[in-house]
Amino acid sequence: MAATSVLEELTVDGKRVSVVGDCAPGYRNVLDAVISNFRERGELGASVCVYRDGHKVVDLWGGHRDPAREQVWASDAIVSMASVVKGMLAFALHMLADRGKLDYDAPVAQYWPEFAAAGKGQITVRQAISHHAAIHFIDAARPGDFYRWDRMVAAIARQKPEWPPGTRGVYHTVSIVFVLGKLIQCASGEYPWEFFRREVTERLGVDYHLRFTEAERARYCQNYDTEWFVREAKIPPDVMARFFAGKGDVSQVLTPEEQAAMPYQLSGGNARGAARLFACASMDGELDGIRLLSARTIDLMTQVQWYEKCAVWGTPMRTALGFLVNDPAFFYIGPNPQAFGTAGSGGSFAMADRENRIAVGYSINRYWPALALGDRARAVIDSVYRSL
Repeated sequence: MAATSVLEELTVDGKRVSVVGDCAPGYRNVLDAVISNFRERGELGASVCVYRDGHKVVDLWGGHRDPAREQVWASDAIVSMASVVKGMLAFALHMLADRGKLDYDAPVAQYWPEFAAAGKGQITVRQAISHHAAIHFIDAARPGDFYRWDRMVAAIARQKPEWPPGTRGVYHTVSIVFVLGKLIQCASGEYPWEFFRREVTERLGVDYHLRFTEAERARYCQNYDTEWFVREAKIPPDVMARFFAGKGDVSQVLTPEEQAAMPYQLSGGNARGAARLFACASMDGELDGIRLLSARTIDLMTQVQWYEKCAVWGTPMRTALGFLVNDPAFFYIGPNPQAFGTAGSGGSFAMADRENRIAVGYSINRYWPALALGDRARAVIDSVYRSL
């Protein structure tokens, strides 16, 4: 790839916007899509990264950290990629399954005994991690528990399923993060953020973090226009309250000491980090001589477990074991129906296509105004496939 440089400069909202980075020959379509997102689709700050055949071929970033366009988006900026974290946790869990530490068809309670409460003793790991366990609400959580790991997982352990597990698919909007994380903790003996940092962030060089250090927090960019996610979903307020029961106004539900520590409990990363991890999957589990997963485990973790309209969100989802599989109506990620990935509200995503041996990451700080990935993400995806 060519040396990093300013590849395009344009004016948006009366301010100069630079698109910076590397773009290998043949991938001009991706650069054009990024430029169009800034010029035509309201992009604020963003990063795009593409791998092909295990090699990084596109690494672009640009825009600003703030709506006033005063703070430039840096090459190492990190941002909350929202539910992309679920795919990151799923990778870590499958690494443990690959090592024989977890059995997909064993009861969750075999690893997490407290989970058996409220009639959940027969729920399998497979059901729990594929959004098929009907524990999408967290009624026992109190405001602030979301930021207190042990309290949140205890609340989920006490939750009663809404209907017989395995009978209806429903996106476990918040609870799945803690279910995946607790299973990682039980199988590894470490908190999930500790396991992920050592085995993924440091081992493979993935700039994604389940909890931030102070240095990572300094690189963190705030998200904007996040209200679109709730507005477009049209979910009744009482349902949303049950999803997010453990949150609440931080200034009211946490002590001053907890508030001071909270920034280091955020998760996030950037397109470069997300694409690198999914590039490993696109190469059957090995990248740059480092193997995270066997090809057999990738086969298993990407098998569709249910494909129907989510019982709460109402959108069709092709759901695998912790990942979403390509679906034109909700999670469109190109022409290959076997491509898979993870999507964040507002439009961030990471995906892999093993057939074409590509991986793409996209991180943003201004949400797209829709529940699905949106036009900016689609423009990036289509530009990658036009480049093949």
